[in-house]
Amino acid sequence: MRIRPKKYKTEKGFTIVELLVYIGMSSIAMAAIMKIYVTNTYISSSQKGVTEMFQDVRAAMHIMTREIRMAGCDPLGTNKGRTVRSNDYLGFHDDDSDILDTDDNSIHFTHDSSGTSDGWAYSQNENIAYYTKGSGNDKILYRWCGITNTEYLLARNIKDFKINYYDDEGNEITISDDSDRAKIRVIKISITGQTEKPDVLTKRRKEAELTAFVRVRNLDL
Repeated sequence: MRIRPKKYKTEKGFTIVELLVYIGMSSIAMAAIMKIYVTNTYISSSQKGVTEMFQDVRAAMHIMTREIRMAGCDPLGTNKGRTVRSNDYLGFHDDDSDILDTDDNSIHFTHDSSGTSDGWAYSQNENIAYYTKGSGNDKILYRWCGITNTEYLLARNIKDFKINYYDDEGNEITISDDSDRAKIRVIKISITGQTEKPDVLTKRRKEAELTAFVRVRNLDL
């Protein structure tokens, strides 16, 4: 004797309309999830670019302020017999070059503090210059070492690099001749960096400016 399953009138499957509604709602939900994922990916990429920009600018500023603070260091007092224009002068220099002079877009200085002091800036890292190269708003910041006449890349993606000079009374100095360089006591360094690539959401490169003041303690002692 075969027992047939009992059928109920309420046993029904999904209709085509219900399936289409379900598929449509699932598609909308998946699209929303994908949009959130893609947006978070863009934000993460943007934050990574900003972090790298800040790290590069801060590292460059740290190196510059540390070395510029040593400008004019003269443990043996040999500067007293030299003029500011002398190539052996320990302090700020002007080599008649836009990248190896001391003005608003570059700085060139010497000191006698590497190894044993001998009164000359002929040892490694005693004759230093900082400047940028490049056109427009996308420059590279370099560090130049005179003993080897070699430049080293310090930071990329620099939009602006500016230097201001002040005397011992806090008055800003416009460097036009040797006597102006001899008055320098405080230096303001401003570096504006920018991300390597435009932000995906705003379509613009993000930027940030870092400023530091350096008091040159070794001059006129």
